[in-house]
Amino acid sequence: MAPDSPQTHDTPQVVPWYHWIWVFPFALFLRLWLATLRVQCSVPKVDDREGPYIIALWHDRLFLASLVGNRFFGRPIAALISASRDGGWLVAFFKLMGIHAVRGSSSRRGTEALIALTKAVRQGHHAGITPDGPKGPRRVCKLGLVSLAKLTARPILILGIRFHRAIYLKSWDRFGLPLPFSKVEVTFVPLPPVDRTQSDETIAREVEQKLNDLS
Repeated sequence: MAPDSPQTHDTPQVVPWYHWIWVFPFALFLRLWLATLRVQCSVPKVDDREGPYIIALWHDRLFLASLVGNRFFGRPIAALISASRDGGWLVAFFKLMGIHAVRGSSSRRGTEALIALTKAVRQGHHAGITPDGPKGPRRVCKLGLVSLAKLTARPILILGIRFHRAIYLKSWDRFGLPLPFSKVEVTFVPLPPVDRTQSDETIAREVEQKLNDLS
C-alpha cells in the first residue's frame, strides 16, 4: 500500500517509522523494569523440541509476555495483536522486545489473522494468544484459540502469571503492572491434545478455568 493510500476498515493500522524513536526508550525502560522482577517458575525452560504450542494467557498479564517468551521458550513466538492503531504501537514495541506480530482480532480481520497464525505455527513458531482480547469481556475465553488449536493440531499451553505486588489500571481488563523488585510466579500447564469431538465452547471453558486458577 502506498504511503498516502487511504486505509480501509480492515487494514491493520501501522505506526510510521519515525515514531519508533518514542517506542525505543520505552522498550529499554521496560527491559530494565522486567530485570528487577524476581521470577519464580517450576521449570527452567519449556520443552518445545517436538513442536510449537498455542500459548494462552490473559490480556491483563501481557506485561510479562516478552520476558517469558525470551527466557522460557526455545522457539520464536508469533503473537496476535489488534488491527487497531493501539495495536500498531504494540507491534512496534513487541518487535523491539523480540516478538513477531500477526494482526487481527475476533472483530477485525479474524479470518486473515487465523490463517496467518496457522501458517506461523506450521513454520515452527509458537502462537501467543490472549483469548479475552483485545476488548473483552475480561477473562472470558473466545473461540479463536480453540479454532487455531484444531486447525494446527498443536496442544494448548496455559501460561499462568501471578503477581505478588502490583498496581492495576482502570482499563477494561484491569491491566496488571508488577511493582519493581516484586515476586512473580510463572506456571506452564500443557493441556491434552484437543478432542475434535468436543465442542469449541467446552474446550474454551476448560481453558478459561485453568487460566483463572493460575493467574
